[in-house]
Amino acid sequence: MQRYFIDENRIENDLVHVDDYNLKHMSKVMRYKNGDEVICILPDHKGYIYTIENIEEGLLKQKEEIKQSHELDVEITLVYALPKSDKFEFVLQKATELGVKRIVPLISRRCVVKTDREKFSKKYERFNKILKEAAEQSYREYIPELMPLTTINHLEEYLSDINLVAYEESAKQGESSTFYKALHTDYSSITVVVGSEGGFDITEIEKMNTMGYRSCSLGKRILRSETAPLYMLSVIGYCRELEK
Repeated sequence: MQRYFIDENRIENDLVHVDDYNLKHMSKVMRYKNGDEVICILPDHKGYIYTIENIEEGLLKQKEEIKQSHELDVEITLVYALPKSDKFEFVLQKATELGVKRIVPLISRRCVVKTDREKFSKKYERFNKILKEAAEQSYREYIPELMPLTTINHLEEYLSDINLVAYEESAKQGESSTFYKALHTDYSSITVVVGSEGGFDITEIEKMNTMGYRSCSLGKRILRSETAPLYMLSVIGYCRELEK
């Protein structure tokens, strides 16, 4: 059953008036008719089954609440240094599917992309559309929050119960336990930091270490910039949902 996130101003008691974008998807893409049912995620992050009362006007009526949640039981913040081309959009989509709660775009010394907060913010409409569609597709109750572009000097703002930074030099030195041990402790939130194609230089790693981020290896192989965050999110999801 198709899912749609509904803004608060579209709700009136047990009725929903969907916006033009969702209405076009319902009528033109899904070809729904009156009497068909959809799932709406309301601002309380709960899912409800709605019956289409009037497809031409986009009027839906609430039928019942869905009790099942599809969210991870921990809050994950991904700090990701901007990669080249459209890799950032790819990671936005896949990180959403894997359960991330918050994404922090980062500018580091080795980023090939040259931008600033003002220029980067102009892309947020497109980015948030990607997040919304990925959240609907993967049956999320939350759309991940995309934070403003930041630098390493401000990463203290995103500290969690566990804080890790992927560092390829740790892999080269044979370190293999930090990530594993961290995920087998008691925690309710975790922040993971991943660099761009060039990784982080040692001064950046030292700066993050002083803040409380622990350097960790992701195994014997050196992963691409867009692979590393998805690997980390997949391992976290496995530990929280399947390793039981």
